[in-house]
Amino acid sequence: MAPFATGLCERFAKQGHEVTAVVAFPYYPAWRVWDGYRGRLSQTEHINDVRVRRTWHFVPKRPSGLLQRLAHDLTFTLSVLLSGLFSGGFDVICCVCPPPTVALAAYLLSKIHRKPYVIILTDLASDAAMATGILKDGLAVRMARAVEGFGYRQADRVVCICDGFVEKLTERGIAPDRLKLIPLWGDTEKVYPIAAATKFRRANEITGHQFLIMHTGNMGKKQDLMNVIRAAELSKDREDVVWLLVGQGEEWGALEEAIRQRQLGNIRLLPLQPEDSLAEMYSAADLLLLHQKAAVVESVIPSKLLTYMAAGRPVLAAVSNKSETARYVERAKCGRIIHSEDPMALVEAALSLRADGALREKLGSNGRAYVLEHFTKDKILREYELLFSRYEDEVRPGAEASKKAVVAN
Repeated sequence: MAPFATGLCERFAKQGHEVTAVVAFPYYPAWRVWDGYRGRLSQTEHINDVRVRRTWHFVPKRPSGLLQRLAHDLTFTLSVLLSGLFSGGFDVICCVCPPPTVALAAYLLSKIHRKPYVIILTDLASDAAMATGILKDGLAVRMARAVEGFGYRQADRVVCICDGFVEKLTERGIAPDRLKLIPLWGDTEKVYPIAAATKFRRANEITGHQFLIMHTGNMGKKQDLMNVIRAAELSKDREDVVWLLVGQGEEWGALEEAIRQRQLGNIRLLPLQPEDSLAEMYSAADLLLLHQKAAVVESVIPSKLLTYMAAGRPVLAAVSNKSETARYVERAKCGRIIHSEDPMALVEAALSLRADGALREKLGSNGRAYVLEHFTKDKILREYELLFSRYEDEVRPGAEASKKAVVAN
């Protein structure tokens, strides 16, 4: 969610507000603090008129274990709290969650400074932890939800990025008047359709006659990309079909080893690509794949879906039909939805779409049109301006321009 938080901060800074972003030292996607940032407890930078206060926290080598995840979240929460205490005055705190414990830091800072805080909820952490097996239903989940619920109830507003989050929180007793639906945006300026895109294919030795199925983004437990490898194994005799996984994450090594052991030549892994080449990369694909574990329902809405739509390419969504992803695909009429844990269904759906170029073109056009109508960056940021204007109005007459301390993950 870093690009989202960055866009939000920069928008308010350009309007003359004083914005402080309290963030971690960069460590994604390798889960290792980047060169040039190691060995420090804190660091302050100014980037595009935003004061960025970087703070240390524990970064595990493998984030899938419960104890390591707790250490990661709790040390970041403590660091945010300490950094927030020395960030100067502000009118409102904006807390991007998860981790849900960061809301506790926002709560304490709001009490100390007597200022409100707003949560931007990008994930239901306890639900996601259960879906990926990090937590089992029981005491641990009840404790996690108690922490989440406390943070939500104390917030002045909880911004939910999808309908499913609003429904879940309402069921859990959060007052509807505290909830505000503002979705993510799709980057329609950097990601757009390019006719006859060939540069990416040539660079990766993929011919124009091969049908390219591409998955991009995080390679973690939620994505269950081992199922895509099984699909590639089932279709290994089809030389005209290529599967491509682009990104990074904790499962990269396991995926690479599985491809090697199966001796598959029809599926490849590529690292994250440069930002300025994204439009070309997405346009090179015939089909964009979005893959989630079947247990992932309301807990996650992948931001990559809006990116896929912006690219103007058809979407094959291997997800739960109760998921937010399925809702969006159906509303936009931009792709096909199949069960996520059936590799043969994945192969059959891909081959069916391969055989119908007119349908693929229609689905891709629908997705692009839907994003342009509902999810452009400017449209979504204007909704945030409207939301935060209420706090600016509360500043006493004669005071300085509104200041916002943004607690970002």
